[in-house]
Amino acid sequence: MNNLDDVASHIEEKLNEKDDLRELALKKCRDVVRYSRKAIKKIHSNELKNAKKSLKKAEEIIAELNEKLKEHPDIFTSGYMENAMQEVAEGEIFLSILEDKDLPYPEDIGVSYTSYVMGMADVIGELRRLGVYRLKEGKVAEVEKILSLMEAIYDRIAEFDYPSGLVPIKRKQDVMNRVLEKMREDMVLFRKSKELESKIDILLQKLKEKEEKGEGETGLDIDSLL
Repeated sequence: MNNLDDVASHIEEKLNEKDDLRELALKKCRDVVRYSRKAIKKIHSNELKNAKKSLKKAEEIIAELNEKLKEHPDIFTSGYMENAMQEVAEGEIFLSILEDKDLPYPEDIGVSYTSYVMGMADVIGELRRLGVYRLKEGKVAEVEKILSLMEAIYDRIAEFDYPSGLVPIKRKQDVMNRVLEKMREDMVLFRKSKELESKIDILLQKLKEKEEKGEGETGLDIDSLL
């Protein structure tokens, strides 16, 4: 027992080092999330060059943490690290889709397999957001392509069937399904709206032609409606 104090002091020193690393990782993870979300915002604005710069910064931080945490794998696989890597994966996958390129592998962007899968699940939401923008612009063909991509991602991720302790994907799968159904509903409503507009245009045109031929007055200012 003569070395009790020495042993306790040694353990305290190591735990203090680990605590410092944990605090560093927490701070760096916040930076990773910030850069990744900024990148996604830039992707939606079609500022792809700036989006790539932000993602590169995020990945550099992840690589730095990976090096610092080699002796502490429990910190590297902690929830906040996984969440940060998930944001990076989401950004990189979304960027690849917008550029019509092959998806990166997890190793290419320095993230874990689980965070990559979770990030891919979240891409569904960004695709729906993009689809809504395109619907407002009347770009139906692009929206149909986006919907097809959403369905392909969902179908593949839905096949993942692992214990939640390994990959907590079940909740994500449920969310993906709801988002996908909402996008389908948006498409149906848009098509019905366009069909109705077309029928109204045809009806107004016919009424105008009748008025011009003197076959009857409608009492409407048809020109203002066309």
